[in-house]
Parts: sequence; structure tokens; C-alpha cells
Amino acid sequence: MKQKSLFVAQSGGPTSVINSTLAGIVAEAGYQPQVGRVYGLFHGLEGALRGEFVELSNLRRDELDKLRHTPAAILGGSRYPLTDEDILKVIKFLKANDCHYFLFIGGNGTMDTCLRMQDMCRQENVAIEVVGVPKTVDNDLEVTDHAPGYGSAARYVALSVRDQVLDLQAMRRFEQVRIIETMGRMVGWLAAASFLATDPTATINPLFIPEVPIDEDEFIAHIEKVYKKQGYVLAVIGEGLRNKKGEPMGDIPFAGMSDSGCHAVRTGAAEYLARLVNERLGVRARAQILGMNQRSFAACVSPVDEEEAYRVGRAAVRLAVAEGGGQMVTLVRQGDYSETGFTPLERVAGIEKQLPLNYYDRVNKRVTPEFVEWIKPLVGEIEPVLWPADLRATNKSSCVVCGGRTYLG
Repeated sequence: MKQKSLFVAQSGGPTSVINSTLAGIVAEAGYQPQVGRVYGLFHGLEGALRGEFVELSNLRRDELDKLRHTPAAILGGSRYPLTDEDILKVIKFLKANDCHYFLFIGGNGTMDTCLRMQDMCRQENVAIEVVGVPKTVDNDLEVTDHAPGYGSAARYVALSVRDQVLDLQAMRRFEQVRIIETMGRMVGWLAAASFLATDPTATINPLFIPEVPIDEDEFIAHIEKVYKKQGYVLAVIGEGLRNKKGEPMGDIPFAGMSDSGCHAVRTGAAEYLARLVNERLGVRARAQILGMNQRSFAACVSPVDEEEAYRVGRAAVRLAVAEGGGQMVTLVRQGDYSETGFTPLERVAGIEKQLPLNYYDRVNKRVTPEFVEWIKPLVGEIEPVLWPADLRATNKSSCVVCGGRTYLG
């Protein structure tokens, strides 16, 4: 049996576990007699266009183990806008290097590129099996129950927001409102994960997601209601939050970061709304953007997410050698556990999966129990903390002045 080369690339933004998927690909390729050498393209398909690639099949076991726990994308991400001519050049490069299997790790834009590549391979009679391998912290890939990378990002967001709630409770006599902005250009999956680690009996935390537009008056009214009830407000918004005209809130593009052929990089929603709260309610309000740590923070990796990412990589190799090109690997939920499956690229390419509205309580601006039940197995165990309300309710001491009993706080 003549062995064929396998090429792999990473695309889009990094995650905490995308390298675990890469490690799974390299490990599984070593078990497949049809696969000879494994090569990685640097920076997505730009690596093929520039002839920049590296052999991965000679990585030792200890190096693969280390790779599994390395955050970000070791091969480099890419948002390069590809023309049909570019894709044809990529296919010619792969063919010239005896590639029979090509695995592309990424989100819905990457799956669209995979579909274009597979269609062009068939048109050109080039025998390359193109398989999509899912990855995205936004969790906006269709068909798959969830995407590798989301669980760890969700864990980071949940822990960060919990600690910010405690921070704001401590500082509420100085600062009364904090608005935290998470990633999610068009979807609210990460924003929805924000309060998983908080105690709903101890604090009220409003949530605003891109899937449900809101006008300024409604936003301010809700913030005011919560503030009057508990004396402070920590709200979380998805960065793609829109008003009822469909316009992004505080739509501020980053200078020099509007990618040709790709989405613009934007921010400003939290800052805009914090200023609005300050002006309309006369309280101190601060905006806080969780930033890039959401997607590549190794200290908050979900063990479930890392293990699934590795299994997805191995499943992608098996799908490729079974001549399953033109498909993407999926995760199929079986209770708290997920098995791997696959779906045609046509069903996922360029399509954004929004947060289902049965996961969001529009009236009270919070997630529903259905969402909590769905997400909890993905983020791993979160150790509880002691809330100020716990002290007030359970901890008593003697008054040093009169000897009476009084609640702390």
C-alpha cells in the first residue's frame, strides 16, 4: 500500500484547546497505515501559498503530550480572504506534495473554505479528501452540539464574571454599575455562560445578548430596577449587542483592523452603555472588556473540552482515510457525554448558530434552567465561594459595646 501525505492547518482565532485537536490528528495518523507523513501549514492556507510548512509526524510522544496542553494555535491562525484562484493554487501545492488528506481546523468561515476546496478538487479531478475539524469559542457552528474551544472559553467567562461580581459588591460604595463585554459578534453563547458560577440567590445579574435587540430606554430601565433592589449592578453583554433598528450598540471599529473580505473587528458597546448609565442614572458606571484571554487562557481549560478536542482530531483522521471528504466532524451529545459524528459541509459552511431563545429569559434578562443543564457538563466543576450574603445570614458575633448579638455586614 502506497502511503499518502496528510496536511493540516489551523484557521481563524486561536482557542485554549485547538492544539489538542492538532495533537489528536498527529497521534491518530500514526495508527493509520494509509497515512505517511503529516505536515502542518503555517497560518492557514497562507502556508500553502507561501510554501511555509513543517513536518509533524516526527513529534515524540512527550512533545505531543505537551502540545495537548499548549494554548493558542501553534501553527498560527489566519483570516486571509481567499479567492478561487488562491484555492486553486493551494490545491496544486497539495497535489505536488503528494497530499491525499487535508484537514482544516476552524469555524464556519473555515468550513466554507473547506467546501470550496472539496468542490474544486472534484472539478479538477484531484484526489484530496478535505475534512473540516470544528473549533470556535463563539460556539456558532451548526449541527454539532457544541464546538471544541467553547467549553474552556465559557469556563473563563463564568469564573471571571463571578469574581467581578464579588469585586463590585466590595466596591459598591465607590462604583455602582459595571458592564462586562464578552466575545460574540453575532451570537450570545459566551455571554450566556457568564453567570454559571454565580449564586442566583445572592445577586441579580442582567444579561443582554445579540439575538435579542434592546433599545436604550429598556436597557436603562432594567439597570435602574436592579440597582434600586440591590444597590449595585453587574451586567454582561455580547459584543454584538444591537438596538431594535438592528444597529450595533456603540459601533466602533478598531483602527486598521477591518479585514478585507472578512468581518470587521469592533468594540465599544460596553463603553457606550456605561456612559449612558452614568448620564441617565447619575451613578458611577464602568465598562470592562474581558479581552483575548477568553479564547486562549490555559489556566481555565475545561478538562472535558480538552479531551473532546483531542478526540475530534482523531475522528477527523479516521473520516479522511475512510474517504469521507466534504464533511465536518461533529460532537453528538449523549447525556453528559459526547460522541463524535460527521455532517456534510453544506450544512455548516458560513452559517451562524444563534443561542436558542428557550435558553434566554427575555423578561428577567437571564439564562434559563435549560441552558444551565446543557452547559454545565462542558465547563467542568467549579468550586463554590463564600458570598457576602452567606456571612450576613449565618455568621453572628457579639457587639463589643452592648454585648448584644448582631449580624455581620
